[in-house]
Amino acid sequence: MRNDRVSNDQVALEELFRASRRGSAHVFQHYLYFPAEQTSAKAAEELRRMGFTAEEQLGADNVNWLVLASHKIVPSPEAVAFIREELETVATRFGGEYDGWEAEVIA
Repeated sequence: MRNDRVSNDQVALEELFRASRRGSAHVFQHYLYFPAEQTSAKAAEELRRMGFTAEEQLGADNVNWLVLASHKIVPSPEAVAFIREELETVATRFGGEYDGWEAEVIA
């Protein structure tokens, strides 16, 4: 399963590089889901300490809580892999799940 996520990241990065300016810092948004508001708040606090902007809200399923974590980076396979690992660790620590990322396109 880990390799599938890495492959998905590589495909998404290739699409981003086709549509966006290479070498520029992009805003990335990461989606983390938690089963309770209290754990989402703790995860968001941890993410803020790590330098992310983090917003919490009830997820679209009206059951789980979404933490939307944002930051600006120059995208690269290494940067995305490192961040995925960090965010998966935070999600696991607080009983949640990391559900991937999206990035702005810079013309």
